[in-house]
Amino acid sequence: MLNDVGYFEEDGFTLMEVLVSLLISCSILILSLRLLSDQWWRSKEINARQEIQYALLIAGETISKAIRSAQTVQCPAPGVLEILPWPEAGYNQADVFYIDDKDRDGITDLYCEHLNVPNPVASWITNLTCTEVEPDLWQITFQAEMNQQQAVWVSLIRRRT
Repeated sequence: MLNDVGYFEEDGFTLMEVLVSLLISCSILILSLRLLSDQWWRSKEINARQEIQYALLIAGETISKAIRSAQTVQCPAPGVLEILPWPEAGYNQADVFYIDDKDRDGITDLYCEHLNVPNPVASWITNLTCTEVEPDLWQITFQAEMNQQQAVWVSLIRRRT
């Protein structure tokens, strides 16, 4: 567009201004995407940690309750715990706790086999260790793993007589 003197006025941006603005915009975009991806990965780690801690809590509470109210407790094989309830429970067959992947989804679960029916208790449990420390005092250890997150639950549980 011509001005009063007869010269053309510059409208718009120069190539250098456009390139500098693109560089700044790309830098901000890359930084924000990096922050978002870090937050996403961190949330996955926290979720996995909470999931395995919850699984250990459920497994520990279930085993503790069963041992405390049991007539007899045995560990006949590694990773297997047999708990015979008192006759007042209405049945005289031991509940068996073990780890297996019966649903074949790649995740090991803690099972309680009650009256020969396997019931899953908690997922992500990878190891069960039971040791009788002294008469009627059992040390139970669970290990759980999910997405490279590992946790261990250890407790001493006394069978009430």
